[in-house]
Amino acid sequence: MMLDPAIAEIRKVRHEISKEFNHDTKAILDHYKEMETEFEDRLISKRSRNLHSVGEIK
Repeated sequence: MMLDPAIAEIRKVRHEISKEFNHDTKAILDHYKEMETEFEDRLISKRSRNLHSVGEIK
């Protein structure tokens, strides 16, 4: 099975972040929550998208 370079990079970065917080799940989640707040304008929320059901598309 060939390893996807993008997936390998994501796993590497996730491991580095985990290591930075001594693999403490609560600390990592707190970090991600802070990042969500800091970069809120870059996130896509289900509420912000204008989705149509298949029957509504014309």
